Amino acid sequence: MDEENIGNPVDTGWSWVILFASASISFLHIGSLKAFGLFFVEFLEMFDASVSVTSLIVSIQNVFYALIALPVLSIGIRFLSSRSLCFIGAILCTSAYAMSVFAMNVEFLIFTLSIVFGCGSGFLFPPTLVILGRYFRKRRGLANGLSMASACLGSLAYPLFIRFCMDEYGVRGALLLISGIYMHIFIAVCLLTPPEQYRPKTKSELQEKENLLNPLVVDTSVNDSSLSSSLPNIRVPREPVRKRRTMTISEDINPSNSNDRRTLNFSKYLSNISLMSISTVDISLQKSNNVKKKDMKWYEHVKNMDFSVLKQTEFILFLVGFCFSAVPAIFNVFLPAFARERGITDNQILILVCIIGFMDFLGRVVSGFLSDNPRIRTSHIIVVPMFAIGTISQFARFLNSFSTFSAFVTIYGFFAGTPFALFSAMTSKIVGIEKFPTAYAFLILAQTCTFATVIPLSGYLRDVTGNYNAACHFIGTNAFLSVILFLFEPFAQRIDQKRKLNVQTIIVHNGDSAKH
Repeated sequence: MDEENIGNPVDTGWSWVILFASASISFLHIGSLKAFGLFFVEFLEMFDASVSVTSLIVSIQNVFYALIALPVLSIGIRFLSSRSLCFIGAILCTSAYAMSVFAMNVEFLIFTLSIVFGCGSGFLFPPTLVILGRYFRKRRGLANGLSMASACLGSLAYPLFIRFCMDEYGVRGALLLISGIYMHIFIAVCLLTPPEQYRPKTKSELQEKENLLNPLVVDTSVNDSSLSSSLPNIRVPREPVRKRRTMTISEDINPSNSNDRRTLNFSKYLSNISLMSISTVDISLQKSNNVKKKDMKWYEHVKNMDFSVLKQTEFILFLVGFCFSAVPAIFNVFLPAFARERGITDNQILILVCIIGFMDFLGRVVSGFLSDNPRIRTSHIIVVPMFAIGTISQFARFLNSFSTFSAFVTIYGFFAGTPFALFSAMTSKIVGIEKFPTAYAFLILAQTCTFATVIPLSGYLRDVTGNYNAACHFIGTNAFLSVILFLFEPFAQRIDQKRKLNVQTIIVHNGDSAKH
């Protein structure tokens, strides 16, 4: 449905309630994901399981998240409202933690916290980004920024709450209480009023309103010839056909107001999933080409995907480089277990988790502001942090006290989130807005495959060597590889430009031949 024909409030009224609901969901959901490492270390002791097997919980969870999130964003949002999809996700996530209370082994946790919870995450989080795009236009950047900022606050609050629950009620009691916390999401979901529930203003209603305001206006639905014969002295005005307007992403990225531009650029770097500065609704409207997408079958949406992005050398290089640069993010999962192995107390581990969460938020904001500087190449903003991550990871074996751990997680947390903060903006710059949905899908698939591989592999290295030193060296090596790939970006751009020039030359040559 065209954005103009929907009667829902935009940037005012109930829009702020939608923002509050979306921010609440981000706070409750993303915060639990950030603090999962605290449960990870307890599961190792409860079930006497290996790190490689226990790490499958996180890796399989990412796989099922991607398997659900992609069809939800591309197809499911066409047939069900955001509120309905979020209800499904909230039910699955709540059930996952509730069922985990009865777990007797890691295999059961893989079913509940990986499969069930992963599917629930795919239904729960992406639709909140979509509905924000429907209720906000001028302030969309601010709305998305506030929503993702609440996720960062959740990453600070959840560790404190989980540690308290574990100390008072044990691990199973903490799992049950987290399930109860997730039930609060139902309240927020109830506030996500679908825009379709607002009665759209039809052409007949608009015409009736116009007639009431100006009764002397002649009804243009009457036949011109009969009207001209009965009223020869009245000239019937012909209203020009009103072109349906769809809001494009370029309007959002380059707003006329400089303050809006700063707000948007600040907010679009705060999320891991980072659909911040764009809206699925905008993309679908921009590519509609006068076709009602709600009348299309699900397989027709799949056929419409543009796979030409795989022909761009720069995008392929960025895709592989992003996979390597995403590996350092898995350190959050192993941090509590790593610190406890080195003799750090539970209260100190809690502080370390809060530090790395806060520094992650701060690093995203700083990288966002730096990327607004046209003198700085965006890929270089990733190169510097990844080089720093690769370097300090090689010194992980010397972490033996709380002070050294604090310094390590401060630097690590500040730099590790940079690729996630910038990949949305870099992707749209490389492939363009029209091809962004397909490119984004490939990025999610690549990231999922990366996490599904490196998390168990890092756990396997811990089991084989008996410590996390080899895993830290492995993470640092991946960071160094990403540095090398991103430094080759200018060469990839030249290859694409040369290929594009050759294609244009061939087209011109064929055109000249046809004329002759």
